Amino acid sequence: MIRTPPRLALAIVLAAAPLAGAAAQTADGIVVGIAAPLTGPSDILGRQIAVGAERASSAAGVGAARADTGCTTEGGREAVAALTEARATLAVGFLCAVALEAALPGLTAAGIPVIDVGVRATRIQRHREKDGALLWRLAPAADAEVVALSAFVREHWPDSPFAMVEDGSPQSRDLADKLRQALDESGLRASVTDTYRPAEEKQFPLVRRLRQSGVMRVLFLGARSDTAIILRDAAEIGLSIEAVGGESLVDAADGATLPAGVTAVASGFDVDWTPSETAPEDEGYARVARVGAEIAIEAARRASAEGRTLADVLNVETFVTSAGLVRFRGDGSADIVPFRPYRWDGTRFLAQTQG
Repeated sequence: MIRTPPRLALAIVLAAAPLAGAAAQTADGIVVGIAAPLTGPSDILGRQIAVGAERASSAAGVGAARADTGCTTEGGREAVAALTEARATLAVGFLCAVALEAALPGLTAAGIPVIDVGVRATRIQRHREKDGALLWRLAPAADAEVVALSAFVREHWPDSPFAMVEDGSPQSRDLADKLRQALDESGLRASVTDTYRPAEEKQFPLVRRLRQSGVMRVLFLGARSDTAIILRDAAEIGLSIEAVGGESLVDAADGATLPAGVTAVASGFDVDWTPSETAPEDEGYARVARVGAEIAIEAARRASAEGRTLADVLNVETFVTSAGLVRFRGDGSADIVPFRPYRWDGTRFLAQTQG
């Protein structure tokens, strides 16, 4: 699943960036391959990946080469040829599972490890287990949001009645079903479950049902704009709600404004940024791609200096990155906790430990 990260204001800057280019050769011979959709409907997100990885490469004084995956099977295969020709040391990127699955056999055969920054599908890790694919993943696992939301409920609402509402979309319904299962395993169950019609100007029917139930704590599994409207209408009738949601709450604002106090359980790659009048330079996928490139460069230098394979270094070492220390577990997934609660202060989300 592709999620559009918040704050896409870099679109103009990214559109001006070159679509492709041969890698610049450097003294140490390191070339960071960047595999991302640079054309097609996901090109803005792909350009974010390219900008982030190129920023890290430039800062480290190493080469970089782009390969357009197009988020397609054919694009994934073409990326293998492009990165092999550019003599990429490692590949960073990938936003779509079909492109990554198509590219993995060729990249593994060429000895080019992949650091995935966007594909969450659980099946991807099986290629590492079954086929020995050279794959390491910074992207959160497919169930990361469910795990984080259920952990929040267990920690904060273990003895309190709560409601779970969703907008009826396949994505929200799937999230709700998985969350119910995860909570059931902990002996917790929502006192109220409800579904509302999305994109409505008013949500008073749902608000009145919540007031009648007497439940004050609500998990919102829907769009940020719908959650804002529900909370606005609740305030209008004097209903106070402790509102918690997932990643959708940090999407770009559209319509009604979220009231202060709303909690989003989301990835720090989407939320942790310094508030300013202009978009952060590491916006959206740029930040995680930058981290991926930093890891790739450090791994390549260690492997060269110590006479080790890239796989050995990636499997066992801890890497210093702009997002903190990162190491990979035995299954190749990053041993970091990218999801945590953030509270909306009326203008931005802050980690709960910050206020």
